[in-house]
Amino acid sequence: MVPVQIFIGDEHGRNTLEYQPAKLAAMEGLWDTGRRVPANLFSIPDDNEERNHFEISIPVLGSIYLTHDPNGLVHGLKDWPRADRPNVPIVFFAFHIMVGIALLMLVIVISGLVLWPKRKLYASRRWLAVCRLASPLGFIAVLAGWTTTEAGRQPWTVYGLMRTADSVTPSLTTADVSLSLALYVLSYLFIFGAGGVLLARLVRLGPDARPPGPQTLNRRAARPLSAVQHSDGEESKAPAYTEVKGGDDDAA
Repeated sequence: MVPVQIFIGDEHGRNTLEYQPAKLAAMEGLWDTGRRVPANLFSIPDDNEERNHFEISIPVLGSIYLTHDPNGLVHGLKDWPRADRPNVPIVFFAFHIMVGIALLMLVIVISGLVLWPKRKLYASRRWLAVCRLASPLGFIAVLAGWTTTEAGRQPWTVYGLMRTADSVTPSLTTADVSLSLALYVLSYLFIFGAGGVLLARLVRLGPDARPPGPQTLNRRAARPLSAVQHSDGEESKAPAYTEVKGGDDDAA
């Protein structure tokens, strides 16, 4: 499903470009509006100076995957007042963590598809070890994506219409919010803690050490679904069996 998720993510990105352009500019670390914009692979965005430090980018690629046009126009963060921008470093790094994990998962999937027709999918210790290490990546990507969405829409609750500061219930105190948050944290610590203990116990127990049962019967019917004619002319109601070399009486 990773290729499908990447396709859906691309469609969602184009939706964000149209309806939440400031969020998308923060995701890309893009400060200046322009065409043929680069793809910012890594940088350290600076909200105060309105620029990126140590930027590593690929020319034109940003316009290609954002607008599907190398000359596509993409708005930069300087098109909006500072008060209408999200926290750029948080959104930028959360988004890049999510995309980086998606690409890494895609590489793992492609590697598995290469091994599959060679019947090495379950025999490659290196690939299985990588899969084991990669098992939490999907969960981390979800958290990074959620952070991108929620931090990226700031300072708006309803984008462009209602600010987060204006949507807070007037009677809600700091103590109320702190208590609610603490209860959530305790609940999730209990849920995930119990799940972690259970998983650790299962890992300590390990797989079942008993040998697997036979894949096929070690005895086969000489005349299946038919009675056997004896020399005295009488028919037996039970089918006769022929011993197979290496047979197991218990299994049979």
